[in-house]
Amino acid sequence: VHKTKNLEKILADAEEKKAKLEALQKKDAKPEEQAKATQILWSDAWKEASGDRVKDDPSKIRKALKKKVTQKTKSQKAWKTRMEQVSDQHKERQSIRKHNLDKRKQGGSAGANLSRKRIVDNEKEKGDAAAGGDDAKSRRRRSRPGFEGRKQGFLNSGKD
Repeated sequence: VHKTKNLEKILADAEEKKAKLEALQKKDAKPEEQAKATQILWSDAWKEASGDRVKDDPSKIRKALKKKVTQKTKSQKAWKTRMEQVSDQHKERQSIRKHNLDKRKQGGSAGANLSRKRIVDNEKEKGDAAAGGDDAKSRRRRSRPGFEGRKQGFLNSGKD
């Protein structure tokens, strides 16, 4: 059976076949009905032995159907999040483009160095540098570990 075949139909057929076999295998059934039931079972066994798949177990078909449904819902959810991400990225790019066009209209240094990746405001950058720390220690260049203290001169500068 091809994968695209309707699992609901396969499930209905399997349940019908199972009910038919149970009806044929009753103890009070006629011998020809019991013979027909064994013939159906043997034909299924021959199909399996020859390599064909016999899909007649309703519990397995229900499990496959449930798996297919959960896979579909998961895929729908993933697609929805993907589309939301794409729309968010599109909106962000449009806002950057609008910002860059506005700055370019101003001309001069404002329109000279524009980024395609993000919105950069010169006032914001200056504020961030000042906000780093107002004390004298943070303004002074930090020395590497092991080189603390001031340089006093070369080692052999006193000797001539």
